[in-house]
Amino acid sequence: MGINIPDKLTFKKREVINLTRLDGKVLDYWEKEFDNLNPVVNKNGDKFYTRIDIDLILRIKELLIEKKSNKEETKKLIYDEFNGIEKVDIQKKKIDKDKLGQLNIVKNGLKDILTILDKDDKK
Repeated sequence: MGINIPDKLTFKKREVINLTRLDGKVLDYWEKEFDNLNPVVNKNGDKFYTRIDIDLILRIKELLIEKKSNKEETKKLIYDEFNGIEKVDIQKKKIDKDKLGQLNIVKNGLKDILTILDKDDKK
């Protein structure tokens, strides 16, 4: 489709809307219709999508809108193409080991911050 997806791990909903040129309500509807599309939602209700989610959205868009496939055909094709794909595994393949080590350090640091914040909330 020729869309240049930035080299990031996660994308905010607004970024996905801009990249895919789809309405946010369409994304919300597709999340209900396609089991493979499940962005992470934080405590505030903000949605975060992975590159795999964006690939999936673009494929659904291609099938439903550009190729005019019906919803059931699209669901079957999406299931066949994306079922069994684990987002984490694919992300790890795209990231070299040095970056994974750095990400693990950041992840552990964020866990520590969340623990501190959680303790502050309980006071």
